[in-house]
Amino acid sequence: MNRQSEFNFTSSRSEAGYSKWLLSRQVAVRDIARRMNLPLGHQVEVWLFGGVRLRGELRLAEETLFIAEERVRHLDLMVDHLRFSYREMESCVRLD
Repeated sequence: MNRQSEFNFTSSRSEAGYSKWLLSRQVAVRDIARRMNLPLGHQVEVWLFGGVRLRGELRLAEETLFIAEERVRHLDLMVDHLRFSYREMESCVRLD
């Protein structure tokens, strides 16, 4: 997949470029989730340090353009509308 981030303002197919960009973002998010063993988009039970249990769909808290490897431990996640960081998780179990 070509990840060139160049803009072509003369193209009449601007939505095709945007769709490709969205697809490349989804692929990047799925890739990092797979490498971290995070079931993004699935029902989970998450235990945070301190005995807090969350149940619901696991998602990224924010869409980010790039997820740098050295920042993975600081990645913000959400279950339902509760936000927490990856480093606060004690365990995460997929329920579906």
